[in-house]
Amino acid sequence: MLDMVRSSGYRVSKYDAKMVGDVIKNRIDAQRDSMVAQVGVKFPIFVAAEENTKALLNGWGVSVTLIPSYLAFARRCVKITSIHGADIALEELCIEHDKWEARGLVSWYMQEICQAVVDTDISTCTG
Repeated sequence: MLDMVRSSGYRVSKYDAKMVGDVIKNRIDAQRDSMVAQVGVKFPIFVAAEENTKALLNGWGVSVTLIPSYLAFARRCVKITSIHGADIALEELCIEHDKWEARGLVSWYMQEICQAVVDTDISTCTG
């Protein structure tokens, strides 16, 4: 019977081979154009979400010390809805809401941000 568990020495040597500068450089060089094209599509979406969120927060008079956390929540909303369909996205957004609420963010603000940046109502899971 074959042993399915690989030794730590084997794992270290494989990791060491991957961390050679030329190997990493070749991988990045081969994928660079595709990577830049992908972020060229995604970055404007994140910027728009952040600008909408910041406008809402400024209107509500939210402390500048909390703005980075709300921006992070908005980015997560965008990412979640770009990965998942409606039902799963809603569940994931609710989990994200609960995580940030536990960190001190205001539920109502997050509901409004989610509605503004990804057009999703999370009020059903925030009560």
